[in-house]
Amino acid sequence: MPRTVLNLGRSPRLGGLCLTGVCLVLLLAAGGHAAQPLGWWTFDANQVKGATVVDRAGKHDGSIQGEIRLTQGPFAALALDGEANSVDVPNVQAANLPARELSIEAWVSLDAGLVWGGIAGYFQDNGSFEKGWLLGYDETHFSLAVSASGRLTYLKGVTPFQKGQWYHVAGTYDGQAMKLYVNGKLEATATDQHGDIDYPPAAFLTIGAYRDDNEFYRAQGRIHEVVLHGRVLEPAEIESRFAATETQIPRPLAFRVPPCARFIAPDAVVVAWETDEPCESIVEYGLEEKWDRQARDAALKTSHRITLAGLEPKARCQYRIRANQPGQPASISEVFELDNALNYTVARVPDLPSPYASDERGQRCRQAAQEILSATRITRGYCLVLGCHDGQLAYELVRRSDLIVVGVDNDCNRIERARAALGKAAAYGSRITLHHAAAADRLPFPQSFANLIVAEDGIVSGELPATASQVIPLLQPAGGVACLGPLRAASSADVKGRVEDWLGKTKAHWDFVETSLGGWVVARRELPPGTGAWTHQYGDAGNSANGQEDLQGVTSTDWLEVQWLGRPGGDFGLDRNPRMPAPLAINGRLFHQGMNRIAALDSYNGAVLWSLEIPALRRVNMPRDAGNWCADPHHLYVAIKDRCWVIAAHTSEVIRTLSLADAGLRATHEWGYVAQAGKFLYGSSVRKGAPYTDFWGGKSWYDATSGAGTEKVCSDDLFALAGTSGELKWRYRGGEILNTTIAVAGGKVLFVECRHPEVKTLATSRIGSPQLWEDQFLVALDAATGRKLWEQPLDTVDGIVVFYLLAAADKVFIASSDAGQYHLYAFSAADGSSLWHTAHDWTRNNHGGHMQHPVLVGNAVYLEPCGYDAPTGKLLTKNVGRHGGCATYAATTGALIYRGEAGRISMWDVASEKVTGWYNLRPSCWLSTVPANGMVLSPEGGGGCSCGNWLETSIGFAPAPSSAAK
Repeated sequence: MPRTVLNLGRSPRLGGLCLTGVCLVLLLAAGGHAAQPLGWWTFDANQVKGATVVDRAGKHDGSIQGEIRLTQGPFAALALDGEANSVDVPNVQAANLPARELSIEAWVSLDAGLVWGGIAGYFQDNGSFEKGWLLGYDETHFSLAVSASGRLTYLKGVTPFQKGQWYHVAGTYDGQAMKLYVNGKLEATATDQHGDIDYPPAAFLTIGAYRDDNEFYRAQGRIHEVVLHGRVLEPAEIESRFAATETQIPRPLAFRVPPCARFIAPDAVVVAWETDEPCESIVEYGLEEKWDRQARDAALKTSHRITLAGLEPKARCQYRIRANQPGQPASISEVFELDNALNYTVARVPDLPSPYASDERGQRCRQAAQEILSATRITRGYCLVLGCHDGQLAYELVRRSDLIVVGVDNDCNRIERARAALGKAAAYGSRITLHHAAAADRLPFPQSFANLIVAEDGIVSGELPATASQVIPLLQPAGGVACLGPLRAASSADVKGRVEDWLGKTKAHWDFVETSLGGWVVARRELPPGTGAWTHQYGDAGNSANGQEDLQGVTSTDWLEVQWLGRPGGDFGLDRNPRMPAPLAINGRLFHQGMNRIAALDSYNGAVLWSLEIPALRRVNMPRDAGNWCADPHHLYVAIKDRCWVIAAHTSEVIRTLSLADAGLRATHEWGYVAQAGKFLYGSSVRKGAPYTDFWGGKSWYDATSGAGTEKVCSDDLFALAGTSGELKWRYRGGEILNTTIAVAGGKVLFVECRHPEVKTLATSRIGSPQLWEDQFLVALDAATGRKLWEQPLDTVDGIVVFYLLAAADKVFIASSDAGQYHLYAFSAADGSSLWHTAHDWTRNNHGGHMQHPVLVGNAVYLEPCGYDAPTGKLLTKNVGRHGGCATYAATTGALIYRGEAGRISMWDVASEKVTGWYNLRPSCWLSTVPANGMVLSPEGGGGCSCGNWLETSIGFAPAPSSAAK
């Protein structure tokens, strides 16, 4: 072991503050000696010379790999990009390192967690060969690893690190105990290791990475300083080292409502958040965390909204939020990311001179565009201009809205002239395209695609275009509008007669809107009978996995055709593996979750209506937890941290955020379950950190048959709020409620709860205890009042793998999976009495074969590979289409949709048992393809998969026009 030299004048300083004077007195009072460190690397302009960082202890300079970029504030640091940056300290052997007494400390700021993350270490961890030591981290917490007894012990802290925040992390080992400190406080102790440190014959002393012989994972963030000691620092020393630099570090910013970013233009985004105390609104942002731009509002407020402008095209920028309060130290948030490649706002029309004349006709087109937008209030999606003439109406519409306009005309020469004019205005291509169509019955568009249909010829002629039977079918049935005119008519009776004759048998509803130009016919299509919705994780609030979509009788992919395809693509999502929440679809809209983001698409044409970037959004492992969102025709309800956000489905505006029912739980709990049914919004409370968020690495496939990843997320309470006001209607608290069993159906809220005293006193809501399967009850509450209607003791096979509840008006089904079998139970919804129980074998014990969710179709319940008669439990079939990958099933009224043979999206006809599918299309590894809004909707969820030649695109299928009679 190297000789330790006492040198009180060179006690290590962190953050540029020398520990002399008062600090030295503190050290001596603690009984310590300010001994020379064995290694001391500070990443600032004084110590970094080219690609070398000087060892201030004098012996082992470090070599910086990758780009060398020193950042400033609150102190200098080396930027680590997670790809090429790390620091090698060469020519170090075990003889140069502490033999028994070890202290390793660092100032570090992380922008991302890793399954295996390293701050500084000298070790090998290859299978059973585990030697050395490491100060590191995982996806969420700091850690210390030491080997003295043949294997490494990884000691994990309790403070989850926030991205972008600075932390002082220190680990010590004295031959008997390992200790981990975060920000001067002891967080964890372990006594597994004893004796001298067991070093490998050779290893790498590396800073800013986890590195051994066969693994090299670089950190992403910043590192200011690393100090290695050949002695054990006392707790008082560690606390004083942190305190000496703490004043330079802004406090972590605590949000009442975490930030949300909404793109409003190709180069601009609005960031909104809420704080508990009034403060200024300050957002720093830039590329590669250079923080060279700032947006600021000096007004003191708790509700903040700031626009960030000048975003570079397709670039990722970072932002962080500062809060300055009078008389208080500054606070700063973690670092958040904005990927402008995922900005789906439409291109602006340049502010160039209009290519159209300012004559009477030109003025009439300009006024018509304004009146059309005012009458219809449709400003997003696709607009079809019939008889587009010279293209001016299309031009005036895109200048005043976010519409994408397609125009048709039967005159090729007019089309060419219009294209030329629009090209001069730089409006053609991105926002406007024009097509030639010889006749109205030969329009090159799919049915139901248009949000808005107008006619430029009619502005001059005052006549209705073509025939309604050719126009109305192009209009989407949920919110689409045809605005035609302005009509010239002698009387209102004349107008009514002309319009009704024109509409004929289309069954469109219409209104007449009078303006200064004349009267506009505003026509809308009805939703066809049998149109379903997918409003919750498994279709409806009862978890039936069936949104009652009939697809006009279609039960085969052969009778479905592509309606649209495109964005979002694979870059939008998290990954196919971690079993993310299902998309939602209702009232013509499709909602899809990605990597901490939400997009709203038009179900009928794929237009991205809006998107939100929400860093706190993520929830995964749906087989062991409830979904984090639901929808009704006009709102999206999203559980984020301790609140439920109510988002306007049409505009993306966050209307309000609702708090947990019990104010006493808001500091310790998060919003768990969320559902909407009737007039009520239902929620539950789970302890902080219970929802799964990890998505990297094999364990985050959540495909295990036991152990990590199979723990069930459970709620401490259940409550109902008035859907419009958020007023508390009732709250229930009994046992620990399994989130995957909560269902709302038939005027009841049903669930399974565990009342075992040991389970009720656990400090976590993520429960894998064997006692979870003891002292269970099936409970029914009145959905409106919360009054307990009945309860029944429950004794099922333990649901170690998965445990689901589905509810219909008259029956309740529970599916439990363990030890190679599914068990399916049926109960009466009237009183909870048992009706029947059956069991069958898994199809396999991996890739989801052991964790499928049941599906209700009519009077049958399906659980791969079997179908059972719901009233009796009689076996109906053993031929349910076999899944060919990790995904689960969704149902129409006549078919199951799933990941079938060769991993492709498939349909199984429940009557004929015939299987059809689409080649090269795959869903996510849980549920990302849903039938709703008269279509099969499959927003991209398979990104990252390497097991096939997949088309990583979002896609919508509609029944072929000739399939209605099928």
